[in-house]
Amino acid sequence: MSNLHGTDKIIRRKFYINGIVQGVGFRPFIYRIANENKLAGFVNNDSQGVIIEIEGLSDNIENFENLLESDLPTLAKIDFINIEDIKIKNDKNFIIKTSQADKTANTLISPDIATCDKCLKELFNPDDRRYQYPFINCTNCGPRYTIIDSIPYDRPFTSMKIFPMCETCSKEYNDPADRRFHAQPNACHDCGPKIYLHDGNSYTNSKNPIGDAIKKLKEG
Repeated sequence: MSNLHGTDKIIRRKFYINGIVQGVGFRPFIYRIANENKLAGFVNNDSQGVIIEIEGLSDNIENFENLLESDLPTLAKIDFINIEDIKIKNDKNFIIKTSQADKTANTLISPDIATCDKCLKELFNPDDRRYQYPFINCTNCGPRYTIIDSIPYDRPFTSMKIFPMCETCSKEYNDPADRRFHAQPNACHDCGPKIYLHDGNSYTNSKNPIGDAIKKLKEG
């Protein structure tokens, strides 16, 4: 990374990043470290990977770049990064912009990720609103590759596009302090996919379709 230590001028810098940077909490991570360093600009997915533009004090941008190298989300991997200085735009805030899609898709998508410990705790907590919800997920776990229709990886380009989030899920999705911030498969009992048991002729009224399916399989 560039050594700008000791300078305090306002600059703007653009990053093109390719690798496993979609579906691994990369944009929420960028949002967090940009705000921690009082930087303006944006981050968004495109069909090649991720684009970032940041603007602020050069010392703060240097610290941002150091964190980009040292504090990546566990599942993220940067294969290529290009950085260039660009004209200042006087942005006031840092935002996650709508993804850009084109016909030249060339980026890696994370595989599905096993349910994390925090989601498992919610899954088996009778007082949690996602108690026994089979499709529980967050930014750190859940389906990725198997729900993709096209890239960039965003809800409108996945099989989750037909499941509008309820008010509570939407609040989680838009809250930078929530671990479901920009978790594309975010859902719950009220708004997400559901499981039904089909007996070969029609859907049953089973209250426990997974348990009943297991029982029927054991019965042969």
